[in-house]
Amino acid sequence: MEGRRTKDPLVSVLMVNYNHEDTIRETIESVLRQTYEKIQFIIIDDCSTDRSCDIIESFQDERIELYRLKENRHICYATNFGFQKVKGAYLARIDSDDVWYPDKLNRQIDFLRNHNYKVCFSWIDLIDEEGTNINEENADLVHLFETEFTGQADCLLTFFLIGNCLSHPSVVMETEVMRTVGGFNPGYMQAHDFEYWIRIAKRYPLYVLRERLLAMRRFREESKIRNNSNISDRSNLRFYNEYMDIRRHFFDDMNDELFRKTFQGEFRNKEAQSHEELECEKAFLLCRPILSSQVAPPSGLEKFLEIFADSSLKRVLEETYGFVEKDFYELMGAHIYNDVILDQRERDLKLRCEREERRRNEVENQLKEVRKEKDHLLQLVRTYEGSTSWKVTAPLRWMGGKVSGKATKRRKKRRR
Repeated sequence: MEGRRTKDPLVSVLMVNYNHEDTIRETIESVLRQTYEKIQFIIIDDCSTDRSCDIIESFQDERIELYRLKENRHICYATNFGFQKVKGAYLARIDSDDVWYPDKLNRQIDFLRNHNYKVCFSWIDLIDEEGTNINEENADLVHLFETEFTGQADCLLTFFLIGNCLSHPSVVMETEVMRTVGGFNPGYMQAHDFEYWIRIAKRYPLYVLRERLLAMRRFREESKIRNNSNISDRSNLRFYNEYMDIRRHFFDDMNDELFRKTFQGEFRNKEAQSHEELECEKAFLLCRPILSSQVAPPSGLEKFLEIFADSSLKRVLEETYGFVEKDFYELMGAHIYNDVILDQRERDLKLRCEREERRRNEVENQLKEVRKEKDHLLQLVRTYEGSTSWKVTAPLRWMGGKVSGKATKRRKKRRR
């Protein structure tokens, strides 16, 4: 074992931190306790204002390299800064609120060294701010991360049809991949990792180990602790805007062969082969409604405008697909530039109105039943009052009223 360890390649572990004094100690300990020990642990502190750096500096481990940014620049800038410090043959990422299980690096490095892959992810557990496992209450999200790719095309198709299904702190890659693909796009904040995975997937096949090798922290909406995954209207809007822009550029730098291999099963014309036909197929794919919207995204409409401006593409669009200007005008007549948050609020309001309408109908039906019962009882009273027995017993009821009145007067005198 000792001989094997000396031959192990260096793995650079990169962590970016901002104000995570509540979780960073556990995160650092999980990295230092890895069974794979030959690591360079790069920590970029993004100008924290809490005790994060004091906690980092309390660890006496020569593998840790702390770099403190002089001003807060957010995740992409800080990560790209950290990329420049990488020395290892492999690069792993972790966020300062997540927890690696002890054998994580060992399992993934072994896989990469023994298989024809350069990038490897894994399945995960989800924990809350207290470290409690929340897999059951977040079953849909856990299932999303239980991805299984069969190849490069399958990976890209999944990204396009479903979205991001990979856990950032689970990634381990050959450093060569990072050098080739470059750094994060600083224009993205919520979906920066998704755009990065797409760029990588256009060059390399990705593999996901079907093992839970870490716990990724997910803070509840009411939590005072914040991370990039916190749910809010503002973060949801930012993600939606970034996602729309990423989708707009999804086919950039994708050659015709890879595009056809990836999306042929989704083509309108399954036999499409020529460059012109593939450009038309891109327009139709980009016009597919996404997320909760039911209309064509602007990126698809822009692609059609490009096609209409090119006579050869326009001819193929008309002759092969029977799609003309009139069809495009129909797409343009919808609410294209929608607001996903307002859309959700509108749906919530409609559901609330439907619930209130059902309650109103229930109350009205109950009221009808009460009125029917009332009418029935009144009819019984009238029938009874008109009966012979009621008339015969009238004097007795009169006498009973007199006796009752006298008894009431006596009780009142006693109270005085």
